Amino acid sequence: EMGEYSRGDIRDICAIVKPQIGIITGINEAHLERMGSLDNTVATIFELAQDMDKDGLLVLNGDNEHIHTNYKKYISHQQIVLCSSKKGTDLKSSLLGRYAKGVLQAGEAVAHSLGLSAEQIKVGTSLIKPLPHRLQPIEGTRGVLVIDDSYNGNPSGVSEAIYVLGTYSNRRKVYITPGLVETGEKTAEIHRKIGKGLSKVANLVVLIANSVTPYIQEGLIANGFNTENIRWYKSAEAAHADMANIIQPNDVVLFQNDWTDNYI
Repeated sequence: EMGEYSRGDIRDICAIVKPQIGIITGINEAHLERMGSLDNTVATIFELAQDMDKDGLLVLNGDNEHIHTNYKKYISHQQIVLCSSKKGTDLKSSLLGRYAKGVLQAGEAVAHSLGLSAEQIKVGTSLIKPLPHRLQPIEGTRGVLVIDDSYNGNPSGVSEAIYVLGTYSNRRKVYITPGLVETGEKTAEIHRKIGKGLSKVANLVVLIANSVTPYIQEGLIANGFNTENIRWYKSAEAAHADMANIIQPNDVVLFQNDWTDNYI
């Protein structure tokens, strides 16, 4: 897995790894504060396409607008597979979220290129389980379903998590978050959008007090969410300590993202 904080980071890693197969999973405002602009992020992530094996396989997330819009400018001579959740697939897994179809297609393309048969791929994907802290469903006590999405959130992932929460239409839905980090000049816009999305699906929103969560509240209130259904806590520890007063039997509870003291 390659990550980036500045231009040239992916190129440097490619020089070491020399990948023959590459997958670009998504591009969004994550690390915008460090990258400076979304254009810088796009150019840096597509360094993979420019610096991997020219005869290799490049798999792209076609659902991502920044990938779909820009990939033709950066591809070299690789074989390209453009995956999308809008395309049908016979593969099944227990992954939550609309994006799962695209993820399975990407895995299928890589597995096929490595010589696995269709049956092997089908059996293998059926065994896939959600990774810890990544839209991971956990059955709790009193009929409570916890969806743990606490690992390293980004705007695209948050949007998908809110969609997943909304699919539990007949249950009380609780959303707990400290917001996102490193969203730069788009911090207010991104978090107000989160509030807007939550206003349509959540019954209770629990916010951890810091520099970004007030914008989530603004988005909630601007879209008609009842302020009585917004609760504030000074820290994640305080919220967890009061969980008995937050959760009711049969709730669906989504934990979204971690927030370290470095960002408060």
